[in-house]
Amino acid sequence: MKSRGRLSLVGLALSCVVAAPAVAGIAPYVRVDFGGSQFRMTDGNSRIRETETAFKTAGYTVDFHEVGTGYGSGAAAGLWLLPGFRVGATYSLLKSSLENYVHVPGDVFFADELQFRMSEIGAEAAVRIRSLAGLTLGANVARGRAELVEAYTVEDYYASSFYYQDGTGNRTVTTYGGYVGLDQTNPAGVVGFIRAGFQYRDVGRMPFHMVVSDGVTSSPVDGETIWLDYSGFYVKAGVGFDLVR
Repeated sequence: MKSRGRLSLVGLALSCVVAAPAVAGIAPYVRVDFGGSQFRMTDGNSRIRETETAFKTAGYTVDFHEVGTGYGSGAAAGLWLLPGFRVGATYSLLKSSLENYVHVPGDVFFADELQFRMSEIGAEAAVRIRSLAGLTLGANVARGRAELVEAYTVEDYYASSFYYQDGTGNRTVTTYGGYVGLDQTNPAGVVGFIRAGFQYRDVGRMPFHMVVSDGVTSSPVDGETIWLDYSGFYVKAGVGFDLVR
């Protein structure tokens, strides 16, 4: 009888230990997403407009593009510490590119190709209110690596002049932001969500390493970029899984 009683107590204790995380609401989650984000780029877009105006003043018909929306994917994984509160690690990648050119055969050729990239690794925290259709408020902080690649060419046939610049730059910065969204989990644990937010990614001036050519000789040149700001409002949609709802 004593042995049976001890076994019953051990079994009860084990069941309490196993059930404790579920009762406390601690459970893993994963999320993956895709979306688009603005690039603020105030100084960069100002330079683009100045160049466009210069060509128009010289009599050329041009229509330059400013830095547009960036697109990319992201992922997060962590724990629900409470039924409506989670914390986790995040990763995201965002890219945008543009090309502006003027080509009048026998007169002038101009091309400016730009590629922007931001990759971030960080942490997030979010609160979800299931009774309000899964209304979610979240915030994050991350270390982001900003990158820029530019290929710039100007060729004047009348002046027999040629200038080519090919450069890359990068800088690591701290980024942070917040969002609001809807995040819902079905009985099978499958998640669907949408969110809108703002991410602050002010990069400033980054070191820029170039190769410059006049059509005859090429030489490396080190400099820095104009002020760059990868910040912007974003919209994302995604799916995920909650092990315990």
